[in-house]
Amino acid sequence: MQKKNKFLAVILLCAVLLGACSTTKETEQKKTETATAVETQTVSSGEMSSSNKIAGQVTPVESVQVFPMLAGKVTSLNVSDGDIVSQGQVLFTVDTSTVTSTLGALQQSYNATKAATDQAINTASLGVQNAELAVTQAQTALDNINALFAVGAASSQQVTQAEQGVQQAQSGLQQAQTAVEQAKASQQASLAQIQASIDQINAQVALGTVTCPVNGKISNLNISVGGMASQSSPSMTIAVNNELMLSVFASENIRNGVQVGDVADVTISSVSSDPMACTVRSISETADAQTNLYEITLYLPADLNLPVGAFADVVLYTDKKESTIQIPTECILTDGEEKYVFTIADNKAKKILISTGLVGDGVTEITEGLAGGETLVTKGQSYLSDGADVRIVNGEDSAE
Repeated sequence: MQKKNKFLAVILLCAVLLGACSTTKETEQKKTETATAVETQTVSSGEMSSSNKIAGQVTPVESVQVFPMLAGKVTSLNVSDGDIVSQGQVLFTVDTSTVTSTLGALQQSYNATKAATDQAINTASLGVQNAELAVTQAQTALDNINALFAVGAASSQQVTQAEQGVQQAQSGLQQAQTAVEQAKASQQASLAQIQASIDQINAQVALGTVTCPVNGKISNLNISVGGMASQSSPSMTIAVNNELMLSVFASENIRNGVQVGDVADVTISSVSSDPMACTVRSISETADAQTNLYEITLYLPADLNLPVGAFADVVLYTDKKESTIQIPTECILTDGEEKYVFTIADNKAKKILISTGLVGDGVTEITEGLAGGETLVTKGQSYLSDGADVRIVNGEDSAE
């Protein structure tokens, strides 16, 4: 009987223990089912910097403005915005009809003057021929008189008269020759005056054709066929040798955190949505008098055919630190001025107050509250409270 009672007691104890185990499992299962699903990552340290997003614009490294030397209506335009051009290439022409309106009359005057002066020269030249003939005849007469005088057939008076005839003929020849030179000089002076006026007009006409002063790329085209080209405003700008850079204007704080040679992320949406790495080329020493901003320029890849004036998003990195505790910015929660995150310990959420420092590209520096190595909640933290049960899923069934 005693043995039977002991056996029953053992069976009863086992039943109680089995019931307790079953209750514990059911409780643990319920806890698991009610625990908040979260994703996590281990808090780590690394290099970090502040990111500063600024709007930039593609500009020429060196540019030349093109002005017409002669204002007027544009009659032809041989280039478009963005064209690559060569030195000496004709860019455009302007109307020169007002300049050339008197050219025809001047040319007619030139031709008439030349014809008249040619006639005067020919007449004078004919006088020279007649004078030369008179000299020849007078000399022959003198020779004949001298021959007669030698045989006593002529008097000395006749010889003197013949000599005087030669002298008169020679004087007449000199006068005729002088008349030719005068006629030629008169022609030269008259034609030169008219030609000077013609040359002046032709020079003005030549100014109506505008050629490219350098090799480069057309930008800021301000004229069109039928429109007016002015001497007071540039018709276009040329980026010399098509060398382009990116220009941004930054505050003093950002400027002081950037150095020549630093790398920035640049996105030019008109070319590609993918960012590219560009190196800082120069940093201005003085601020713009109106904006108080400093110009920072960056090199652009030479193989990109970028439009001058294209806008870009530039991310400059400042305040670089070699080793910082950093976490994804999206993990940080706020309550008024209080900032906090949740970590996991023994499957329970732990609320930790933090202080932050640098803000980078999607990450934030933690200056107080985390030391590294903690299991940080990265998704689902908005549903947690301090001490809440959690279930780490890391991508599987996490809370949205």
